[in-house]
Amino acid sequence: MRGSVRALCAVLLLVLFPFFVVALGVGGVIAGLTIGHRAGLYVAILAAGMMLALGLALVQALRTRLEPPSGPVLTRQEQPGLWRLVDELAAQAQTRPPDEIVLVGEINAAVREDARALGLKEGKRYMMIGLPLLAGLNVAELRSVLAHELGHYGGGHTRLLAVSYRGAETLGRTVSRLDSGPARWILNAYAWLYAVVSRSANRAQELQADAYSVAAAGRETAASALRKIATMDLLWEAYGDRFLGLPGLAGRTPDILLGFRNFLDHPQQRRIIAEIEPKVLDNQPSSLFDSHPTIRRRIEKIGALPEAPARPDQRPAWTVLADPARVIPAAEARLYIKGELGPRASWGEIVQLAGAASAARGAELLAGAGRASGAAPGGTLGELLAAIQHGRIDQLMSPLLKDGADPEHAREGLVELLGDVIVCALVAQRRVHHELNWGGGWLITGPQGELKIAELVAPAVRNPALVPQFAQRLAALGVRMDFVRRPPATPPAQPAGNAEPQLVGVAPEVMAFKKNWDVLVFDAGLLLVPLKVGKLAGQNLAGAVGQGGHAQRKRITRLLELGQAELFGQPGVRWLPTGTVLGGDRKKFLTGGGKIALRFTGGETATLRTQHDGAYETLTGFLDTVPQAQPAGAR
Repeated sequence: MRGSVRALCAVLLLVLFPFFVVALGVGGVIAGLTIGHRAGLYVAILAAGMMLALGLALVQALRTRLEPPSGPVLTRQEQPGLWRLVDELAAQAQTRPPDEIVLVGEINAAVREDARALGLKEGKRYMMIGLPLLAGLNVAELRSVLAHELGHYGGGHTRLLAVSYRGAETLGRTVSRLDSGPARWILNAYAWLYAVVSRSANRAQELQADAYSVAAAGRETAASALRKIATMDLLWEAYGDRFLGLPGLAGRTPDILLGFRNFLDHPQQRRIIAEIEPKVLDNQPSSLFDSHPTIRRRIEKIGALPEAPARPDQRPAWTVLADPARVIPAAEARLYIKGELGPRASWGEIVQLAGAASAARGAELLAGAGRASGAAPGGTLGELLAAIQHGRIDQLMSPLLKDGADPEHAREGLVELLGDVIVCALVAQRRVHHELNWGGGWLITGPQGELKIAELVAPAVRNPALVPQFAQRLAALGVRMDFVRRPPATPPAQPAGNAEPQLVGVAPEVMAFKKNWDVLVFDAGLLLVPLKVGKLAGQNLAGAVGQGGHAQRKRITRLLELGQAELFGQPGVRWLPTGTVLGGDRKKFLTGGGKIALRFTGGETATLRTQHDGAYETLTGFLDTVPQAQPAGAR
């Protein structure tokens, strides 16, 4: 009941918002006429112009429709078992089922309804199921989660959430047209009040929906699902950091969800979950602007609900799908895999190939540094060890380090890269290989078992007097001192799908070569697009009425809507490819923004200056991608 009252209050605030905008503009005009003289006329004109701009934004926002979720659609014909489950749970919640079930990439389950007439008229219903949930939950827990979401339908929450969405969209789009000034302050205060009221209603609705979850699956299963979801984000991130970069190195396509399930089932992850779960639940932030109560509070409320007969089912949640061996890889390809990785392979094969490729890359990097620095002119292992023994580590690592890098950082990087050289040599002789370890990534194993490469290399790097004994140990392992890993004679051809540079960021309003530019940052370089004086003057004029940011965003959006051929073909653009950049320096200004000074092959230089922190961070991010500017071991 309290949740419904709060939701109605949110609707009332949304209905009153157009009157608030009009009152704000009319009040400004009246105030200007009251003041009189030139200053009053100026205030009245500004207020009228602001009311017109806000009115247009308001009309656009009120016409906004909910965007359908993007992802593979699971139809009734293809997935009758899943739809039977959803229909059963919808009947228990006394509501009609969704019109579409869509798989999404996030760790989440949700429902949406494109309702009309401020939520009073029903619209198309969507249910979204996060693909990782199908690996992280069992069937009973998935049943609990879906019952919770259908409980929102049963309570009429989704129609009210559609109103809440429109309200947030209306306020957000209107306020975004203003960058500063009294009008923005007032509208921000209104938006704050709306958020407090609407989020309070959302929290009450979540607790109501949990009752449907318990009725469908029991208290223990409902609480278990909540606890798992609370920690699954961290585990998915850890899984991604350790494993999802390996298929690209290996040139193979993995079974992502199957790998995640194996990762979760490993004893190491089970120990981590047991340790972090109480901390995650205890440290969940609680705010007036949260749409959900804390998991701890929801579990407490669940414990007070009447128990319902439970259906234990420990099978992985993906077993509710028909033909999961086909459906899941197809969904993974659409949601996670960009471009072609290569043939499908087991995780064991992927780890073995990726480990060898990673070692080869590190070995090439260190050999190149030895040649560039002169510390190891041929780049051989014997020369590298001689440089270490004679105290030339800083010289050896200098091509891979930024100026002023900590010497200890050089030694840490050398331990990693020298380990890569040794592993690369042993892999080439088929004496060791990389073995899958869901607890940590991979193990390097050979005839004598695991080779702990860091423990083998680190003592000699930290104490050059141990290099002779280290060399003897390597000889016993079969590593030749004349081993060197050279890069391929010709670079591999780029895949056809990656021929075009990929946009990674935008840095507006940058001064370089005595002109103003909007800089588009690509993975292959910087594209400088001339910023005409008229456009900059127009933006400054818009800034006088608090809409400079809106004018800038509009200009950048138009640029991004151009195709690459049209974009690169604009008159006056300058292209600075990454391959010509040798490195650079950076300096942050105390007043905001900063500059980066780039050095190019051939001795040319260029300094890019900006007064905006965001643009400066984008440019420094580009500088960090320049291979010669990266610290050792940053791979």
